[in-house]
Amino acid sequence: MKIAIAVTSSEEDAHVDRRGARAPYYLILTTDSGLSKILSNPVSQDERRVGPQAAAFLVSEGVDEVVAGDFGPKFRAELENNKITCTEMTGIASQVIDKLMS
Repeated sequence: MKIAIAVTSSEEDAHVDRRGARAPYYLILTTDSGLSKILSNPVSQDERRVGPQAAAFLVSEGVDEVVAGDFGPKFRAELENNKITCTEMTGIASQVIDKLMS
C-alpha cells in the first residue's frame, strides 16, 4: 500500500500539514517495504483548483491513502472518487508513520 502524508517541510522532523491540498510536500510511504520519499507538491502555490490538481498528482503517484490535518471538500471528493482513503491525523510525520505501520 502507498500512503501520501502531507507535510510542512522536507525535513526529517516535519509535521503533518493541516492543509492537505496546499501542503508544500508529500511524504510517500510504501507500507510493504517501508521505503519513503519526499515529493514537492507542484500545485501548492496555485491560486485556483488546487484540490482537484493535488488529487490528480497523488493519483498519478499511485497512492492508496492520503494523511493530512484537514481535507478541503474538493480535495476529499476528488480523492474519494478515485478510491483513495482520506485520513485526518496531526503531529510529527515520523510518529504518524509509526502509527500507520503498526
